[in-house]
Amino acid sequence: MLIRDWMEKDFEIIPIDSTVGRAKKLLKAEDAECGVVCDGEKFVGMLKSDKILGVDDDRPISDFIDEVVYTLDPQDTLDEAAVFFLEADMEKLPVIEDEKIVGVLDLFQILDAFTQMAGFGEGGIRLELELDDAPGELKKVIDILYAHSLNILSILVHNSKEVGKKITILRVTGKNVKDLAKILEVSNIGYRSIIKEEEI
Repeated sequence: MLIRDWMEKDFEIIPIDSTVGRAKKLLKAEDAECGVVCDGEKFVGMLKSDKILGVDDDRPISDFIDEVVYTLDPQDTLDEAAVFFLEADMEKLPVIEDEKIVGVLDLFQILDAFTQMAGFGEGGIRLELELDDAPGELKKVIDILYAHSLNILSILVHNSKEVGKKITILRVTGKNVKDLAKILEVSNIGYRSIIKEEEI
């Protein structure tokens, strides 16, 4: 999933020549903890609301702007953006193309995207397995689900605490948890949990 599909294109810019008072008003209107500072269309940095708290309204914002080491490109992936957010300590990051700011991405947009990728809220059944970290192990499960006409909504995989194992979370269509549990047991596939989820 590319940043260009999730970034906010309509956002408030704080001009570089703004006073602290003007910046406070802009941030308050946006209900934002930080804002994008630009010189025309050129990105300059970010202004955090807590840095100008209690500062005289007539002062220029130039003394309070944070430089941003990490900027995003519209063609970057959300995975890359998530790593940048972990290291940047920012609520928002600018999206830059041809040296111009074309959008901003915030943590809530990333969470929204990952939630959708995970299939959360689509209903169905959430199945959690601990599989051997070996080629073909996941395919065995998928083949069994296919054989029983259970459509897969999403697949997430992460490392288990146990060496040589992977935790695999699948969301599949279906309403009957007991039937799915029986299918897995007959097929000699152990599971950690099976939960019916409601559609949101």
